Formats: sequence, C-alpha cells, structure tokens
Amino acid sequence: MRELAIEIGVRALLFGVFVFTEFLDPFQRVIQPEEIWLYKNPLVQSDNIPTRLMFLPFQALASRRSTWRASCTASPRVGGGRAGGSVPPSCPCTAP
Repeated sequence: MRELAIEIGVRALLFGVFVFTEFLDPFQRVIQPEEIWLYKNPLVQSDNIPTRLMFLPFQALASRRSTWRASCTASPRVGGGRAGGSVPPSCPCTAP
C-alpha cells in the first residue's frame, strides 16, 4: 500500500511540474555571431538517403526468425504431436 502512495505522489509531482512548465513563457534562443556560420550551410538539391542499408539488420532478423519457425515445425516431436510432446531444445520459438 505504501508503494502505491509513493507512486501516486511521484506522478502527481511530475504532473505538477509539467503544468508549471507548460504555462511559462517560451524560451527565445539568441544565436551568437560566432555560430551563425553553422546555420548557413547551402541547401542540397538532391538529397539521397540510402534506406536499404538502414533496414538490412531487420531483414536479416526476419529471415532468421522465419527459418527458426520452419525448423520448429519440421522438427520431429517425441510423444506424439503438440499436446504433451517434447520439443527439441534448439527450438527458440517455444516457451518452456
């Protein structure tokens, strides 16, 4: 019960901080003359981002998972079928 009271107190405190900061005046950043050059980069007309390289790890993981499932369904089960049968320990898609 004490943990619940602490949790509610912390959440109320965080909500109070949020409401307080929500109604403050907005922060106006002043850009110093020494850092203006950082914002003067030229606009690039052709912006090519190679998305195929970004998703290669996910594709590899998906193909690995599908081969795991295929090995789990193709593996022989001792004891006859799913109910009551045993699954080889190398099968990652079944919970103990």
